[in-house]
Amino acid sequence: MSKLLPQILEIFLMLLIPVVIILGAMHLIATEPYLAFEYGRPDFPEDSFGFAGDQRLIHAAASLQFVTQSQPLADLVEQNHNGTPLYNARELKHMQDVQNVYQAAWRVWQIGLVLIMFSGVGLAWRKENRLAFAFGLRSGGALTVGIVAGISLAAIVARQSWFVLFYQVFFAAGNWMFGFFDTLIHLFPEKFWYDSALTISSFSLIAGFLVYWICYRTKIVVDS
Repeated sequence: MSKLLPQILEIFLMLLIPVVIILGAMHLIATEPYLAFEYGRPDFPEDSFGFAGDQRLIHAAASLQFVTQSQPLADLVEQNHNGTPLYNARELKHMQDVQNVYQAAWRVWQIGLVLIMFSGVGLAWRKENRLAFAFGLRSGGALTVGIVAGISLAAIVARQSWFVLFYQVFFAAGNWMFGFFDTLIHLFPEKFWYDSALTISSFSLIAGFLVYWICYRTKIVVDS
């Protein structure tokens, strides 16, 4: 193995660790158990639109499955509440965009995980490259903490502007702003997104710190 290749693989590890950790944390909240946990919290607001607790969870879980399992839009169109279509045309377009973004992020996570495995094996296989392996992991953990801390600070300082920028980057103009009577507002209120952002940040910070701390404390070095 040339001297340049271990350096390249070390940089790969450093850059890919934050991607896999943060996207992995996002995937954890895109699950029905997390929905049930969030809806069951005592401080989670009740819906004034007419969804009972069980109905709300059923509709939200079905919508989540549409996103995570890449179901056809027709499955979402067929959802109804008391004989009335659950979503209007703008909401359906937004949900299709959400599905596209989620599926793209999921593919990036899978590719990133595979590249981390290959890079890690490529470095750890040879004793003289294990120091680069340790440094790559440790730097990736530190970078994860830095990225999440920076994003969290930006969200705290300019919360509204940050969320607007996020939606403008990932979603088509005009289909992510909803009125009080739109279903998405009642199934996924602001409290849900606030808690989800906090959960993703917390998981990512903890995972990044653990990767850094384990590599630092165990001192994976050449003679290990």
